[in-house]
Amino acid sequence: MIKKRAQAWGFDLFIAIALFLAALITLYFYSLILQSSKEKVHESLSYDGNVIADSLLSEGYPKDWNANNVVIPGLLSNNKINETKLEYFNDLATSDYNRTKAILKTKYNFYLNLTDKMIIDGNEVSGIGLPPSNTKNLIKLTRFTIYKEKPTTLIIEVWN
Repeated sequence: MIKKRAQAWGFDLFIAIALFLAALITLYFYSLILQSSKEKVHESLSYDGNVIADSLLSEGYPKDWNANNVVIPGLLSNNKINETKLEYFNDLATSDYNRTKAILKTKYNFYLNLTDKMIIDGNEVSGIGLPPSNTKNLIKLTRFTIYKEKPTTLIIEVWN
């Protein structure tokens, strides 16, 4: 009789250890997959942010683009922010944000501003795009440029 009880208890212990190890291994692999997917999202956000920054800090295409013919919405002329192009870009982002995202070739939300005050149509504008709120992931890029004959920083936030 004593031997049978010991065998039953040993079998229960074996099952408990097996279940514990299975749960531990599952948790380990789940954490690896979760970490990997977060890294991919951050890489994608960073890539899109750099594409947006490169596009905006160019002359755009065509060079004298407007909301009707824009292919690449660049903000620069003679390596300085062109206030007319900045106004066009603000109008484009305000009137059709999703089209602006498509033109910038991003699926993520974006918001850009300058360290100096942006004046568009005589009004101070805090930023262009959709301000970040309830973000899961956010990438912030900064680029130096010239606005109104002064050096300034262009800040681009890309988020989902």
